[in-house]
Order: sequence, then C-alpha cells, then structure tokens
Amino acid sequence: MLHHGTLSIGEWTVPCVVGRSGLIAASMKREGDGHTPVGVFPLRYGFFNPSRWSPPSSGLSFPLVPMTDEMVWEEDAESPTYNRLTITPGGAPDAERINRVRSEPLFDIVVPIGYNDANVEPYRGSALFVHAARADMAGTAGCVAVRESDLRLLVSRLVPGMVIDIDFDEAIDKHRSQPGPIEIHQFRSLRPGPRLLVLGAVHGNETCGPQAIRDIVSECTRRKLKIERGVVTFVPVVNLKAFLKGEREGDRNFNRDLREVSVPKHYEDYVANQICAMMREHDVLLDLHSFRSQGSPFVFVGPRDNDGPIEPFAHAGEEEAFASVLGPDLILHGWLSTNVNGLVAKSVNSDGNHAELTLPLSSGVGTTEYMRFAGGYGVTLECGSHLDSQAPIVAANAIRRSLAVLRLIDAPVPERTVKRAIELVDVIFAKDSTDRLAKAWKNGDPVSAGEIVAYRASGEEIRAPGAGYIIFPDSAPEAGKELFYFGKASGRFCQSPDEQ
Repeated sequence: MLHHGTLSIGEWTVPCVVGRSGLIAASMKREGDGHTPVGVFPLRYGFFNPSRWSPPSSGLSFPLVPMTDEMVWEEDAESPTYNRLTITPGGAPDAERINRVRSEPLFDIVVPIGYNDANVEPYRGSALFVHAARADMAGTAGCVAVRESDLRLLVSRLVPGMVIDIDFDEAIDKHRSQPGPIEIHQFRSLRPGPRLLVLGAVHGNETCGPQAIRDIVSECTRRKLKIERGVVTFVPVVNLKAFLKGEREGDRNFNRDLREVSVPKHYEDYVANQICAMMREHDVLLDLHSFRSQGSPFVFVGPRDNDGPIEPFAHAGEEEAFASVLGPDLILHGWLSTNVNGLVAKSVNSDGNHAELTLPLSSGVGTTEYMRFAGGYGVTLECGSHLDSQAPIVAANAIRRSLAVLRLIDAPVPERTVKRAIELVDVIFAKDSTDRLAKAWKNGDPVSAGEIVAYRASGEEIRAPGAGYIIFPDSAPEAGKELFYFGKASGRFCQSPDEQ
C-alpha cells in the first residue's frame, strides 16, 4: 500500500504509516491532500498528554512538554499563525488542538515535524506530526505514525538535533512494477467543445508541471476558473515512479519511442498504455516540461502540413495558432526529423557503410508526436530550467491561456506572444561520457559559424556548421545520448512577408 513503510533509528526498525495518499515532493504538498512530503525535516521537541502518559522516571534526552488546553496548532491557511503552535486562553474550537481526546490515544505523544514552519507558506500543509497509528495501520492525513508501543520506544531514542528523512523506499520499488495509480482530474462542461489534455512530470525531475496543474485544478474546483465548454483533463504526474525518485526516468525515458506496448516490460510501458489511450480521446495536448541547462522558456511544435514518411500532419495551422499565444516568445520546430536524420547519420561508419542502429528511428516519438499520429495536435512547453522559480508560473499561465484560446472558459482570447522561431537541423551525440561542452552554453545561445561548441574526449573540436543556436546543451552527457542540438533561425512564424 502507498501509505505503508518503515521507520528506523540506527538498527532499530519498526513499521510505520504515512499519508493516506502516499508520499509527494515537498514542493507539491498542499493542505488537506493526504500526502506526506518527501524531504529531511527537523524534530525539535514534542508534547505529551499528562493525563494519559508520563515520561519514564529515568528521563529522556529529547525535550517533551505536557500539553495544556491553551495549546492550539493553527490549520487555517488564511491565519497569520498558520502552522504555528499558539497559546490561546480557553483554546479555539475551530483549530487543531494539540491535546485532542479521542477513543484511540493517537495523540498522547506527538512530535511536530519541522515542515513549512521556517518560512510558512499558506496552503502548503500544516500540523504534521509523528504520532501513534490506528490499530489497523490506516493511512494518516499526512503525518507519520507508528504503533503506540513503538512510539514510546521511539521517543526514548530521540535526541536533540535529530531529523526525520522521509523518502521513497528504493528497495521496495525495484520489486514493484507499479508504485501507484495515475492521478487524473477532469472537468466536463455540459456544452460541447474541444477536449484538452494537460500533462505534467512526464520526466520525474521536472516539477513545474505538477505544481502548476495542482494550482489550476484548485482554481477549477473553487470555480475561480469555470469550464464552460468541452472537456479538460489534467494528469499532474505522468511518471510517478520517476517523480517519487526525483529523477528523469523510472526504468526508461517515457518520452522516447512512445507507443502502446503489447507485452509491457518497464514501468513506463504500463503508463504508456494508459496515456496513449487517453491522448486518442482528446483533441489537443499541452505537455509541460523543464530543462537542465539555463535558458528562457519556449514552445516546441510539429511540422508543417505534409504527407511525408516521417511525421505526416494536417493540423499545423491550428497547432501554430495554439502555440503562438501560450506566453513564451520563442517557438522551436524540427524535433522528429532532426532525431531521425541524426540517428541515420550516427549509424554511418568511417567507410561510408551503415552500421546497425542502436536505437529505433521511432526513438524521437514522444507525447506530442503520438498526439499528431492519433489525429490531434499538441505542443511541448519548456517552462525554463528545472530550478527556476518562475517555471511553475509560466506553466500555470500557459494553462489559463490554453483554456481561453480554445474557448473552454469565457475569457478574452490571449494575444500572440511568439516573436521568433528556431528550426532544429542537427543533433550531436556524445561518443564518450567525457565529451564536453566548450563553455557553459545556455539553451538558445547564439553561435557563430565555425565557433567551437564542444570537444570530444580525444580533444577533437566540434564546431558549429553555421550561424545558429545551441539547444539542450548537456554538460554531463551519457555516451550515445545527445550532447547538444543545433538550430537555425526560422521564418516560419513571421507575421508578415517583410519579416522573412
């Protein structure tokens, strides 16, 4: 079960339970969501109910103080004392009392977990404690709980300065193909309209999408955003296994060679079967991502209308109109053709003959490519670097703009924001893990013809084939994976012939 785990201090290990909804990245934790945040948090002090329990006569190393009726832990996110212990004469009936008296003595001993209390943020979660579990070891509202007998042993082992490290159990995960169900939120209007699908965390270390989606879902639930037409479906975390690990992949890259798999082998195969079916039920896809290098947000679109062999398409006009109002001023295109041509070129030996391809030509197929194959259209929004605090804001604004331009909500049609475009024309693969970039390139940096971009492990220079731009530079490449992409200025999104 998602809420079952173990708690250890040195060699001492006991069963524990966490939030009924399982673990979640601390940045995604929200008030009342039933999740326990992943992270390392301080344990500073605790409380006990003196009418039911007394510390052992030998004393404890960890500071525990008796509860009183005046102690209140504030859970009202609008209160200035949110997630704080306050002393209120007579208590407060609408707040969380420390000394709650229930039929089960779950709160005779509580140790506050130091989450969201240094710089308190409203609605990010409150009143997280270590306390006693229910007899059936049911999931909590977000706290960590152990059996009552184990709790008393636990406090005897706590010492000042101790922390609690809450994390996903890798040992359990490697024997479990599916760490949990896919969380889906859907809002259906009673009136017909487009069907929009919004995806987050296709890669587990890209958290801006989940953050933005949860904020927008909250706005829809509170009717701050009202879906007037059509359907919008939100999947905050596509790749839960990778997300819980805080890594790009679970077993493999979900966004490469994406298709339905008859005999699933990897976790991502199981997810692909669900997400591909879901994409076929929608008309438009907005896939929210971020990137490792520094740089500004941009939108990836597909090819022009064509009936060619690589990516035939018939909705380029609609896709371009959609992409051009999402917020970023930069559009990129040419992804799949560049990957296919790059793989073919990579397979050519020094004698000019083709070697066996190490990857299928479909390895460049991701969510948006599959969406076009399924008859719809979609874009990938790269919201900024992974650690950019503005990336979730970029993502949330793009969702609102998507709802407006598709007329799913009653709002003014957003203005066009795109001003320039880059076409990907080449991809350079790392031959060795010690291949390196010539400097700390940022995503979208301009480069002059002949300028040194990178070096092979042998010292061989890799130079720009012309004037253009460096896209997705990887400062720590894996052998056989992309070192960087090269793009050139494109006139595809110019607003008038004079801009060509």
